[in-house]
Amino acid sequence: MNKGTPGMFLVFLLFSQCFFSQTISGIVTSEAGDKISFVNILIKENADDERINQFTQTKNGVYNLVLNKKYKKIYIVANAANFETSVQEVELDNKEKISLDFVLKNEKIKTIQEVIINQKKESFEIKEDTVVYDVSRYKDPSDKKVQDVLKKMPGITVNEKTGEIKYKGKSVETVKLEGDDLFGTNYTVGTKNINVDIVEKVEAIENYSENPLLKGIESSDKVALNLKIKKGKIDFSGNIDWASGFDSDVKQVSSINSTLLQVAKGYKSFLNLSYNNIGVNQSPYDYFSNNLSIDQQKNSDYSAAKIINDNSFSSFLEDTRANRNNAFFSSYNLIFRAFKKNSTRINLSYLKDKLMQDIYNESHIIDDNLNLSDTYNTIKKPELFRIEIDSKTNTTKKSLLEYKLSASNESNQQYSSVLQNGDRNFETNLLTKNTFLKQNLQFTYKLNDKSAFQFSTTYAWNDIPQNMFSFPYLNIENDTSFNTQLSNFKKSVLDFQLTYLAKYKNIKYFFSFGNNNETNTFNSEVMGLNNSKKNNYSNLLNNKKASTYLSGQANFNISRLYIQPSFNLYYQRQSLNNINLENKTVVFEPKLYLKYKINDVAFINSIVDYRQKPFSEDKLFINPVFISNRNIISNVPSLSFQKTFNGRVSYVINDLYKQLNFNFGLYYTSDKGNYFSDITISPYITHYTYFYSPKVRSTYGADFMYDKYFSFLDSVLKLSSNLTFSNYENILNNSETRKINNVTQTYDFSWKTVFDFKINFENKFTYNINSTQVENQEKNTLRSFNNSFRIIARPFSKFSIIASFDYFRPNTKSQANYFFIDNTIKYIVNRNWELSFFMKNILNKKMITEVDINDYSVNTTNVNIIPRYFLMNITYNF
Repeated sequence: MNKGTPGMFLVFLLFSQCFFSQTISGIVTSEAGDKISFVNILIKENADDERINQFTQTKNGVYNLVLNKKYKKIYIVANAANFETSVQEVELDNKEKISLDFVLKNEKIKTIQEVIINQKKESFEIKEDTVVYDVSRYKDPSDKKVQDVLKKMPGITVNEKTGEIKYKGKSVETVKLEGDDLFGTNYTVGTKNINVDIVEKVEAIENYSENPLLKGIESSDKVALNLKIKKGKIDFSGNIDWASGFDSDVKQVSSINSTLLQVAKGYKSFLNLSYNNIGVNQSPYDYFSNNLSIDQQKNSDYSAAKIINDNSFSSFLEDTRANRNNAFFSSYNLIFRAFKKNSTRINLSYLKDKLMQDIYNESHIIDDNLNLSDTYNTIKKPELFRIEIDSKTNTTKKSLLEYKLSASNESNQQYSSVLQNGDRNFETNLLTKNTFLKQNLQFTYKLNDKSAFQFSTTYAWNDIPQNMFSFPYLNIENDTSFNTQLSNFKKSVLDFQLTYLAKYKNIKYFFSFGNNNETNTFNSEVMGLNNSKKNNYSNLLNNKKASTYLSGQANFNISRLYIQPSFNLYYQRQSLNNINLENKTVVFEPKLYLKYKINDVAFINSIVDYRQKPFSEDKLFINPVFISNRNIISNVPSLSFQKTFNGRVSYVINDLYKQLNFNFGLYYTSDKGNYFSDITISPYITHYTYFYSPKVRSTYGADFMYDKYFSFLDSVLKLSSNLTFSNYENILNNSETRKINNVTQTYDFSWKTVFDFKINFENKFTYNINSTQVENQEKNTLRSFNNSFRIIARPFSKFSIIASFDYFRPNTKSQANYFFIDNTIKYIVNRNWELSFFMKNILNKKMITEVDINDYSVNTTNVNIIPRYFLMNITYNF
């Protein structure tokens, strides 16, 4: 076991003592037996003490209060207008739940003494399945957009790269605006661009049902967020941000971002226009690191493969330091009622960018003691237009007809000047086009309060032609060269599905029956080929899949145990015409989810599932395809299925009253049947041949997260870690099969103060370890860490200073380290006007060196980053 592992369990043991909470509940009635509402329930440690530790009120005569700390003995006071006050003494043992009822006598004296409550107002409120966060309690002067403050709310996490939001570990389905789903799956348009100053509350909604007819019938574990706008900002509001300045090369840098929000009866819209060349991505789409947007992830089953990947510029630094861009993004989001029973949403997005990156990469091939190098000067020019339409019509009170259209047209031109191994110079030009269309029609009919059925049909089509041109010719071998690689994947999917949903007592269940037809075609050809060996570099692939399936799920509770079994049963026919392969298979995929509720805030859950799936189309063509100036891939195709077993068990605590979040999990994944790689490396070409093997690839590990507010320190502490072990095999340069073990470890520590006075601090420390060992060879280990420290000072109510100090050490064995200083000065002129002055990368670092390891090489990459710049920003809010 790695040295880092015991630390994870030690932290778990140290904090486990904090996870006990007690709940007091009861009923308050009058002498006549009537339940009394609006009774003040007060918690005191001393009967004669005026200070009140906690309080709540009865609703319909019932109260429920979670104690925010451990008490030995408390006094519970119940008082209400026109009734005499009642006090009961309670000795607290280790009981989780205490029941205590009150019977109040009618008051003879009408004078009511004033009650002073010294407890701070909570920063959140719990209403059944919804938690309502008060934005003002989490916001600080550094927060500009909704996404900035969401990161600070307990239970909510935001992916820095994709903008994906999770609540209590579950991906958020959508982010609504005043109860309407204005943004759909591309909700990051709203969270990245809506000014946080106009948002008053954020509602986190569990058991969210997108379809109102299925509320109470379907068992939904989905979550959604809802933004509540401040009063006075409803009808018409927005902002204009304009910033301009210069970098250290006296080049002008600028950022413009404007938003317009309109909310009226039966109508909501949000317009956003932005431009910047300082590395900020206001859109949901990531052309810098090539991360998929939330919308692209959800449509992955309908998307064709893209075999020639454009260069990824990703860096261990945040994108705003390394993304040398020139980005324009606009979006218009509208939801309205065309007539009384209809609601229609339209989302339009347009993006155009120019990304530039200079990279020097050096790879040391360990086994062959071979050194390779590439210098790239790359310009990437993506352009994207996307439209989404969602129309819902209540044809009757019991029926709902929904139509959804999602379409996009993308073009990405990439130019690279390449110097290979210091002696071969050439230019490459890659043009990728991507046309996507998806339509879905769904009809829901509610039979009664306990059952409904749905009919759904989906058609999707995706076409991705790619053209890579090189000048002069690329030499593969001494007698083989080419100048153009053509590639074109196409996919079409047609799916029909009928679903029956019902509820019986405390059991909710559904069954779906359907048929899915999928066609994948791939054409590739090498042009300008000089090949004396007459090797075939062309592919013509036609892969067809047809599945008839039955799936089902049930959900029920037995005391504190929640049980959710589910299954997929389908008969799949698959053919591959280029090598005359056929496969007909009956597949059964069971899944079981269990959740045991320990108390109101803690539970244990586990999930086990067994999946079988065919391999994607990018593993089915035979002849070589050039995917870059150096890399070639080919396959030995198979129609076999990959069989995957997943298992996970987690212990979770979500205690908002104690502002405590805790999660400890163990997981295991086993894949039987994989495509393994046979890698042949020469000084100028690396050839990957993928072949099917029934051998097992396994991954297992543990993760941990602890997030707690400590009132005596006025601080929030967050600890997280992840430990993963992976075992796999490959072949390198005609070697025997090599067994490889990889261990990755990540440890994060963050601390943030929330003092009431004029200065606060934030610090985040991250330590990474990556170890790879090939059987009978020495282990290769890379350690890196970074630390980010911020000071947020507010010497005057309208004046704030934010100073950031970031330190990066990409390899602890190397002396290379990087220190960055940034500063922001902000002045609020009045309710409409703000002035800011930004200083980024004050020490003017222009290049970083990154190190990465795998099972056969050590890779060192030098990357140019955004130089020092200064910006003056003017903001107008209306």
